[in-house]
Amino acid sequence: MAEPILNEWQTIVSLLPSNWEDLAHEHKQLQTQYGNAKITNADDLLRLILVHAAADLRLLQTVALVAESGGPDISPMRLHKKMIRATSYLHALVLGMVEMPSDMSPEKWAGYDVSLVDATGISRPGSVNGDARIHTRIRLSNLEYLEVLATGLECGETFCRFAPKPGELVVGDRGYCNARGVAHIVDCGADVLVRFNRTSMPLLLADGKTPLDLMPLLRSISSDRVHERFVNAQYKERKDSEVRLIPGRLCMIRLPSKKAEEARKRAREEYGADVSEETLEAAGYVVVFTTAPVHRLSAEQCIELYRLRWQIELLFKRWKSLSGFDRMPNHRPDTILSWLYAKILAALLLDRLASLQREVSPPIDQRRLEAPSLAPTLEDDAHSLAALRVRTLADNTLRCAAFRRAHY
Repeated sequence: MAEPILNEWQTIVSLLPSNWEDLAHEHKQLQTQYGNAKITNADDLLRLILVHAAADLRLLQTVALVAESGGPDISPMRLHKKMIRATSYLHALVLGMVEMPSDMSPEKWAGYDVSLVDATGISRPGSVNGDARIHTRIRLSNLEYLEVLATGLECGETFCRFAPKPGELVVGDRGYCNARGVAHIVDCGADVLVRFNRTSMPLLLADGKTPLDLMPLLRSISSDRVHERFVNAQYKERKDSEVRLIPGRLCMIRLPSKKAEEARKRAREEYGADVSEETLEAAGYVVVFTTAPVHRLSAEQCIELYRLRWQIELLFKRWKSLSGFDRMPNHRPDTILSWLYAKILAALLLDRLASLQREVSPPIDQRRLEAPSLAPTLEDDAHSLAALRVRTLADNTLRCAAFRRAHY
């Protein structure tokens, strides 16, 4: 018979950074104003946060479940206040668990502090078309959340929602390619690297007068090496303003035949029967626009760096599938950051829990992983919160139990 989920807590905390308790004190999570405080250790604090975020429980459900399981009995408002103050602590835990590849460090990118921007739709339980959108800016070198903003779905993607610092390089997909957003980043003293969208940002050649005709330029690329062309983006702040030129470069490369056909297939799926022949032809190339000077980043480095943006996007997709990263329980700005970091922490823990199966020797009997029920008090059908149990957590509990028996 499997052990209760809460009895496996030590297995979970063993996957955290070794200084996870010290970090709670370092980030002042356990300081109390009154002597009768009910959360006095990192164990209780982190358990409450993970139950709330990882299981997508409301504050009232979370405190009821933890209290009935033998944990501290606190009010929903007290947990909310703890979530407000937990951002830096949760971020430190995430950093301790993430090992970033060396090719993401600023040293590789001419000293640029590279950040990635993206937006994702989020939904409350039962929503069909979504409820809101989270706009995020993340540092590439350590996945730190630099800016997070929740808006309605009517608010689209734009660089204007972010405020990078001078010396940064901001990377975005084609949804962020417009002159107004690029001008905003430049005015902040930063540079931009964005997938070029030929329909949303007309360009002039280096002379600042001749319009760029992109398709003949792309057709002239006959090899798989990276080409570049100096250009200017045009921007008018108001209708009566003078046209402003933003110097930059187009970095272009032809995709291999197989990759080009995959890109054209995605274009057909996106545009349907309305897709144009030029759109299909352009899908066979990768074209990025950057304001980074050529003496800092070569055209080859620009293409390479843009590819890293896709790796981060894949990471977000994995987090969404593992822990419901795209389902925000509320729109309160004071807990968005802590909720996101708690979600990421839960996803990283699930990654490591899943990997335990490969480490067990002898191999786990798969029939035992299909056991239909768990034994603990809070997990049986008699409890009102039993329906919140998910099968994935049950499987992970069994794996952890087998791991403990095999190694301890």
